[in-house]
Amino acid sequence: MQFCEPQSPEHSQQVSAWTAWTAIGSFLVVLFGVPVWQMVQETREGGEEGDGRPQVLAITSVIEGLPDVFTQSEGTFAGRLLQVNEELLLGLQDYEAAISESTWLQPAAQPLQRLLSAGFRRGTADVVEGQGGWLYLGSELRALTGRGLGAVIREGAGSGWSRTTGQAADPRSAILQFHQILQQSGVTLLLVPVPAKASVCPEGLTGEAAVRQPRVDVRIESLLKDLAEQGIQVVDLYPVFLQQPDPALLYCRTDTHLSGTGIVRLAASIADELRGRGLCDGRPAEDFRVSVDSVEITGDLARMLDADTTVRERLELQFVVDPATGLAPEGAVAGAGNGDAPVLLLGDSHLLVYDADDLHAVGAGLPQHVTRLVDAEVETLGVRGSGGTGARLQLLQDAERLSSLRVVVWCFAAREFMDPENTWQPVLE
Repeated sequence: MQFCEPQSPEHSQQVSAWTAWTAIGSFLVVLFGVPVWQMVQETREGGEEGDGRPQVLAITSVIEGLPDVFTQSEGTFAGRLLQVNEELLLGLQDYEAAISESTWLQPAAQPLQRLLSAGFRRGTADVVEGQGGWLYLGSELRALTGRGLGAVIREGAGSGWSRTTGQAADPRSAILQFHQILQQSGVTLLLVPVPAKASVCPEGLTGEAAVRQPRVDVRIESLLKDLAEQGIQVVDLYPVFLQQPDPALLYCRTDTHLSGTGIVRLAASIADELRGRGLCDGRPAEDFRVSVDSVEITGDLARMLDADTTVRERLELQFVVDPATGLAPEGAVAGAGNGDAPVLLLGDSHLLVYDADDLHAVGAGLPQHVTRLVDAEVETLGVRGSGGTGARLQLLQDAERLSSLRVVVWCFAAREFMDPENTWQPVLE
């Protein structure tokens, strides 16, 4: 059995000069060799569009229209330059997407990439292995570093669909529609996205990241500010998490979810917001008892790397107990409950973890900790999948449920905002 043990962020691995030069040489060969061979291949085949023009030369069409953008734009000289720059960036994104779809290297490189990743223990396309036992979800890293919402956010479009292949759809239309539907029923929406592990705990990716840099999830930050300006009550947990003495303790090393400590901090933030906004009163501390226990888990990321993994992770969980019954308050295991609680926790598996038999424990999850902090009955509607789309649509299928609600706390992984797989489907009217 193998346990994850923390390592110092200063830990680094030395490589030989031969290895370094080999890596540099290989990089240069790929950098220059791939596009040259791509152009040769497309020239032989008559071009991607059948006009004899290689796809790699389509970069010229990106540049040709820039003078017209400058002359036709309004505003100051600097403002017009910024518009040209935005158009150039969008054009380059379209160009890169088209190249990536047509390149000969992609189908050939993927099997080799999987083989090398397994051989050198650097993870897969789904899971990235970091230092000190840290594992990161691949889609989470792509959400932080990919194309994001692209033109949709910058141009203020509200269609809910992306302009470029591989870009995330704009979630704002669906979120605003959900907010309006709840508002019409007298229900307050509290949006609480959970920050990506890599944005709060980047230490496992690189030692340099241990020195705190400016916020890396800037597109999510911009989106949350925009939603707040349009009337959505938003809880930005990123600065809250970074204020903790050791933010790394808030996340599991080998699992996609928050640790027990992170769940308690998340519940406290939600309760603070509910009380601070006058949506709920606080509950006396003596109403519930908390017991701390050490639990050994096999994280979902570790299992994604190796179904037979022996890697284990120890977590300190805080179990909530009602002194009157000796049991935990109803939580995720109760599903949507009896349908008359005024507070509903809605979202993804962050609402289920530590409160379901196959999610490490029962009785130490977010529902229990929110219940012990607010003087209101709390119910849970969590899904194992998209908390942004799946859970939202599931709630709206039960129109009668809205009549007894006072607050919906919508909590899901922030990566969903930038996930190209999430279409942010609106409700059909």
